Amino acid sequence: MRKKSARVNHKQNKMNRLSTFLAVAGFLIAPVAIAQTMLNSRVLDVQSSEPLFGVAVVIKGSTNGAVTDLNGTFSLSFSGKFPVVLSASYIGYESKEIIVESNKKLEIYLAPLATSLREIAVTARRRSEEVQEIPISIAVLNLKALDNSTAFNVNTVKELVPSVQLYSSNPRNTTLNVRGVGSTFGLTNDGIDPGVGFYVDGVYFARPAAATLDFIDVQQIEVLKGPQGTLFGKNTTAGTFNITSRKPTFVPSGIFEQTFGNFGFI
Repeated sequence: MRKKSARVNHKQNKMNRLSTFLAVAGFLIAPVAIAQTMLNSRVLDVQSSEPLFGVAVVIKGSTNGAVTDLNGTFSLSFSGKFPVVLSASYIGYESKEIIVESNKKLEIYLAPLATSLREIAVTARRRSEEVQEIPISIAVLNLKALDNSTAFNVNTVKELVPSVQLYSSNPRNTTLNVRGVGSTFGLTNDGIDPGVGFYVDGVYFARPAAATLDFIDVQQIEVLKGPQGTLFGKNTTAGTFNITSRKPTFVPSGIFEQTFGNFGFI
């Protein structure tokens, strides 16, 4: 009986030790609850303060990220400590890194890229609207394009806009055509309006010689192709040059232009 009792006690001790080991091991390998911190922020356009949809926001150095909704907001949870660095990127905008030191809601402003496509406002239908929204065949030359190409009159603009032709032997004998339609070169008549309208700030220039004038303080040139008689008159059977001048400012300014060439030409 003693031997049997000793065996039972020994077996019971082994079971107790095994239970203790399993309990300790279970405690060691059990998942540890880690506090999650939630970041709620908003991404806006720095110029218009409008919310940006689809901005990718990532915690730098990790794969933890989120995308903004229609209101420009996003929620991002992480288990680390502050401060964290957020990286925000969006097509057409400069990427930005922001240091966040608390879970306080903040606003992130992104600036458009200098090389990104910008909205072009035109007055082809006698009101300011985006060029993508009007059903007119139109070519637009803005101030930067004109300055870079040194386009100072229609004779140089024709090199930039397809389907525009200018024939001129002298100011009086000048013909401006669009898509091959306009007036016949060499048979111009001072009493007949040309087939291509020429407007500067809404003022109609009725003679072909106006097309040879130099552009001074021009903000934008719109070349409307095709008949424009509804808004610009019966004379615009081939198209219209709609020229907008720069607005005056209260700050003194000036324009300096210099030309360089080979053989020391300045």
